Amino acid sequence: MAEAILVPQVGQDLTEAKVTELHVKLGDTVKKGDLVAVVESEKASFEVEAFSEGTVISLPWQVGDTAIVLEPLMHLGQPGEVVEAAAAPAKVEEPSPVVAEAVPPISAAATSTVTLSEQVVPSTATTGGAVNPARRASPVARRMAEGRGLDISQMLGSGPAGAVVLKDVEGVAGQAIASGGPIELRTLQSGQGTPVVFLHGFGADLSSWRPLVARLGIGLPLLALDLPCHGASRDIPAGDFADLVAAVGQALRSVHGGVHLVGHSLGAAVAVALTERGDLDVRSLTLLAPAGLGASIDGDFVEGFLSSTSEAALGAWMCRLVSDPASLAPVLVRATHAAREEAGLVQAQRRIASGLFEASTQLFSVRAALKRYSGPCTVIAGRDDAIVPLREIEAALPSQVALHRLNGVGHLPQIEAAELVQTLIARTIRSAG
Repeated sequence: MAEAILVPQVGQDLTEAKVTELHVKLGDTVKKGDLVAVVESEKASFEVEAFSEGTVISLPWQVGDTAIVLEPLMHLGQPGEVVEAAAAPAKVEEPSPVVAEAVPPISAAATSTVTLSEQVVPSTATTGGAVNPARRASPVARRMAEGRGLDISQMLGSGPAGAVVLKDVEGVAGQAIASGGPIELRTLQSGQGTPVVFLHGFGADLSSWRPLVARLGIGLPLLALDLPCHGASRDIPAGDFADLVAAVGQALRSVHGGVHLVGHSLGAAVAVALTERGDLDVRSLTLLAPAGLGASIDGDFVEGFLSSTSEAALGAWMCRLVSDPASLAPVLVRATHAAREEAGLVQAQRRIASGLFEASTQLFSVRAALKRYSGPCTVIAGRDDAIVPLREIEAALPSQVALHRLNGVGHLPQIEAAELVQTLIARTIRSAG
């Protein structure tokens, strides 16, 4: 059966990457560890290695193309094998350079967005108080600015030829967060009906859901957010579990008419706690390897994960997340390591970790909340989970909750049993009516 080598996510929450080198062509035979391509974003470049053996049977992207992250970069299979989904994907169009039209000087009478931009536009980069009109903007930077209601035309860029790049927009957005702005909900898939909100686990971010969501096959709106001290919410302060729940609850207050919640580990515990809020109608819960149901946590993993400064060390600790180390794609380790280079991220996660865990003990519990929840609830847990022991999850579950124990699966069932997890999420949501 053909296996896909995915376009790596070369930076936190990036959605595109440029293919700069291809070291294989159709029909080539590769073995595990071979360098097959190099891709880059505006932040970093990554060498892509094969993690299995096979013949290159599809090669949808060419050098110079802007590819979609976590989509197949190529497929490996048997000679003559055909991949149905190997048709060339729609190419991402490079936009024309953005040229500001008659950009007015920044003034005290400008809008709040412009006022925010004033704080990041270096005075030395302006002429007579006006923003340089000759700059460009990357597609990712433009989308992020649009999504956050920021005026990209009022920013000066630090990229080539003064282009506005992602870090420029993040700088502006970061100041908005530091000023007390709420967690931002991101749309992973548009749709109609009651939205599904995905909550990630400790040390991850919302981008970790993209591979699962892309193949979920339901038509509801799919949303996700970064927990405080994680991802784009790294500057949102939180000292303990109650802070996390309060911040997420505040973000979800804008969602009217109910939500389905899907959470992993720490995110699953937050999801359960949210059912106790009187202002949120939780229609269903799907909990993957949930924390907060027992007392134990792999404290060595938490400390090792936070202390790792190299990709090799991080990879060694991340292998404890899975039952079969081969199921942990090197690109996931690489992307996680790249994300940790964001200023302040590790320090923020260490701060929240001190409020959540003490050595190998969880300092919070959602057992009582789960007993009180009467809606559809499914728990999915691996029998080989080394982070949160299955035995403690089993002991804590009330009788109305369905438990699926997965053989040969560790703490990441969404990776090691992706198809089954997708099926169970969809089934739980549909059971809510």
